[in-house]
Amino acid sequence: MHQIHLGRISFISPGTLQLSAGPDGKSLSISGKFGGVEHTIDHIKYLRDELQSMSTMDEHVPFIYDGDTTLNGYVKVVSSSVDIQKYLQGGISYDINLEYIGKVGDVQFESRLTGALLENDFITTATNQQFHAAPGNNFAFIHNSLPGRALRVARDLTSSTASDTTNLYINQSSILRNNNSIYNLDISDYYKGCCQIRMGEHMEKSSPGASDTVVQSIKCGKYAGDWSVGDTLVLDNGIIKMVLGTSTATSSFNTFIWDVNQYATEQEWVFSEGDPASASDQHGELFLGWHRVQILVNRPELVVVRCTTYKDSDTRGKRLVVDFSLRRGAHHIGVITNYYTAGTKINIALESAPSTAPDVTNILNGFIKDGSSSPEDGNYWILGGLKSLDSDTSITDRGMLRNNANGSVFGFMVGYELIDPNTNAALSHNTASNVYKQYVDNINEFQKMVKA
Repeated sequence: MHQIHLGRISFISPGTLQLSAGPDGKSLSISGKFGGVEHTIDHIKYLRDELQSMSTMDEHVPFIYDGDTTLNGYVKVVSSSVDIQKYLQGGISYDINLEYIGKVGDVQFESRLTGALLENDFITTATNQQFHAAPGNNFAFIHNSLPGRALRVARDLTSSTASDTTNLYINQSSILRNNNSIYNLDISDYYKGCCQIRMGEHMEKSSPGASDTVVQSIKCGKYAGDWSVGDTLVLDNGIIKMVLGTSTATSSFNTFIWDVNQYATEQEWVFSEGDPASASDQHGELFLGWHRVQILVNRPELVVVRCTTYKDSDTRGKRLVVDFSLRRGAHHIGVITNYYTAGTKINIALESAPSTAPDVTNILNGFIKDGSSSPEDGNYWILGGLKSLDSDTSITDRGMLRNNANGSVFGFMVGYELIDPNTNAALSHNTASNVYKQYVDNINEFQKMVKA
């Protein structure tokens, strides 16, 4: 049974497909009914919501039709409508209008690179760790600064086989922002190595006659959808993965790093306020579990989500807002917290005290590192900040990071120093110092499609 693959979603072959062209370009309209044998009602609701979300974006996505591969190309969803007669299979129809941008040979991609050093107390001049990564399997890459290229292996999030990988080359230069990058892509490679937001779950069937399975819902735009307290939220670029905590008692998140053929070196991190009450306490005063999630940016090269919670269980006040950002090719996650008052300190710390005190050799350079001689899976976690950091060992020995001064805003990063299995050491671009510089010497990337 043929399917339409539109961006990150797939659904049954349309009932009608209409092509039109004129001086202003080409358009494509498809209509049909959801509820083929591979769809559950839960799956149909997910498709409905993501089609509406995609229609609000001003972005191109791949279009693949199993029934006629000559139509494969890139499109922009202009509008979509879903008509619900009954919440039954076959009772929900769709009508989607697409701007047909072109086939693979008609277009190329340009990453527009801007940005500046993040405001910080440690690094004041440009570094050679500015980086940007085009999607996996890109070809004919060009950038006028002739940047150095370093390999990072990522999980292939477009494959259903969990161990499949794709090679990402991070392009590095101290003047990377001075020019844009241009490259080409095959349609099947558009999402390789790209960032992904998975929020909540839905039921679907992988093929006709298959059993229903629970899958994480990939978000295709900025609509957050029906996220409820305790639902899953995952940010993933195939290299580093963040999973939002689901506890109602703490505001936490877990991180993982891709290591050869699987995610490894899981760490759990918890937010708190102020000093730990006693030597036996790992945290300050805890915030309650996450209560709201909002998608701020959802593009292949960058995702940003905003998570909101509070501390006071009686008044439901003392709000904490946390923005998590993830770039394509990155070994780190950027975090900015904003608390309701500037009169205290916000902490980020390991959920449990580390068995070995962290390495604080570089705390005056902006970061601390896992101090274990034999860390989990051989890789080292990194915590780095933007402002002068509290160096008291009663804080750092807990695997805790916070600013030296009180304030409502706390910017930091969580990342990994990945140990290469062939050399038993970190490659230069994966050392803790350089991963931290990649965070601070920030590149703003905006990937656009241009006519070839």
